[in-house]
Amino acid sequence: MKRAVCFFVVLCILSAFCACDADPFSGGDTGTSYSGGIEETPVNPTEGDIEDMIEPIVFDNLRSSADMPAFIAGTEKPNGEHDNDAKQEGAVISPYYDLSVGEISIPCYAVRTTYGAHTFACADILPEAFPVSVKIGYAYDIGAATVLPESSGVTVKKYGNEYYMQVADQGNYTFVPNGEKERALTLFLREKGGFSAPSGYDAVKIPAGRHNEKIEFGKEKRVLYFSKGEHVLKYGVEFLNDTAVYLENGAYIYAETPADDEEKTMEADWAGMPRWKALFEGNGVNNVKIYGRGAIDLSRLDWHARSAVRFDLSSDITVEGVTVNNAPEWTMYFTRSENILVKDILLFGYRQNSDGVCFADSANALCKNCFARSGDDLFEVKSMYGACDIEIKDIRFEKCNAWPDKARGLGIISESKRDMKNIYFIDCSVGYASADWMDALGGVAVILADDARVKDVYFENTEIYSSAKYPVNVTIEEGSRAVIEKVVFKNLDIRGQKEVRVANESAQGIIGSLVFDSCRRDGAPVNGYADLNLKLSNVNASVVSIK
Repeated sequence: MKRAVCFFVVLCILSAFCACDADPFSGGDTGTSYSGGIEETPVNPTEGDIEDMIEPIVFDNLRSSADMPAFIAGTEKPNGEHDNDAKQEGAVISPYYDLSVGEISIPCYAVRTTYGAHTFACADILPEAFPVSVKIGYAYDIGAATVLPESSGVTVKKYGNEYYMQVADQGNYTFVPNGEKERALTLFLREKGGFSAPSGYDAVKIPAGRHNEKIEFGKEKRVLYFSKGEHVLKYGVEFLNDTAVYLENGAYIYAETPADDEEKTMEADWAGMPRWKALFEGNGVNNVKIYGRGAIDLSRLDWHARSAVRFDLSSDITVEGVTVNNAPEWTMYFTRSENILVKDILLFGYRQNSDGVCFADSANALCKNCFARSGDDLFEVKSMYGACDIEIKDIRFEKCNAWPDKARGLGIISESKRDMKNIYFIDCSVGYASADWMDALGGVAVILADDARVKDVYFENTEIYSSAKYPVNVTIEEGSRAVIEKVVFKNLDIRGQKEVRVANESAQGIIGSLVFDSCRRDGAPVNGYADLNLKLSNVNASVVSIK
């Protein structure tokens, strides 16, 4: 383990690690080798002032872990049950990877997931720096590697014990060594910018430290600027109209058990747990924003205590560029709201009910260029309110990459009280959909439990790399009176031969038109039901058309 902890110090002698006999992931030798390679080391094509074009995201408060197996094991109790309890430490310096972008060193950090430790690294980069060379060093000889989504077109070449890939644009790219999701590294390259307050706003700097007092805006047209370093918040932050929160590069916010005088939203929920408002909450507010390059970590909270971000009955909302880790409840959700932008978010978690980005009873919403790996559904649309003035429509997820460890990746999922239309998932992917514990699972899903009429739902250019259950699942659950009018899967690319499920478990539910257009399985065109490996349950085959 000492060799792993010291990896960053001695990476220049990478060959020594090939002989290591202790892999902190498994306690043994990987036993893999790779004879391929390239003739020469790639050189970043940009010359001169590359240092000014690339800015690493650095969290100085995070430390190296002396016992990574113990850190990882915190996701499960000795009896095999999920461990949803609070943890003092949510992220550490990753001992497994050393990474550079355009020859600029980028720090790597590790968080817990249901399956191992996921490493991430982030940098801001100017467009003129592309294409850029990425060098990845790993502490153990892992053999070949893949970059997901495969649709990015990024390939990996090995030179010695280092791996190289050429990246053409901003986005998130996940390096999977030797096909092992337990050891993944996600590199997030975002557009380089910097802090600017909206015109007419003033900014109030919040220094790093423990904040036992409630942090308030005090007035409208104000930015709360959380400075670099570790912040510990006892109270949630509540938005006013025309306000913003900015997290400086290196700002790391831990939420602690709420203060005794903060009012609960629930004394005891269905699991017997108390709940409070989200750490960043807005109710009935307009023109609000959370942005920057900092991180929000809810690992120290008990199960179900808070969400990270929630807005209700609000409009003109932006959440951009931050990392969110280990929410004990739904991570980021928007209810009965309009005109929403979620962009460039990196989201992790392993606890049950830690849903990713959810638009519920909302309209005119866009979630773009995000990565999520967590312990529940990830990029989803819902309807939870029986009455609401907002028509649920015009919701888009674009270039979002989902790794659902315990539930589903993309779709309209479960709660479905009111009608929904014009829902789009474009250029998205499912890396690993690992759950197989019930039938209502899938990488891509339209699963309705209530009475909504759902129409004009589009999954276009969607990649499903690995699915333990169903890569696609369209289901009306028992007792539901839901109606599905039209769902289109266009240019769907499925790896593996798991069944595609279409099921109507309700005598009152109706599944209408489902279209699979220009789809592929393992690279081969889908020309019929057999190619699709379609599994029908109480559904007439005529409702499924294949083009």
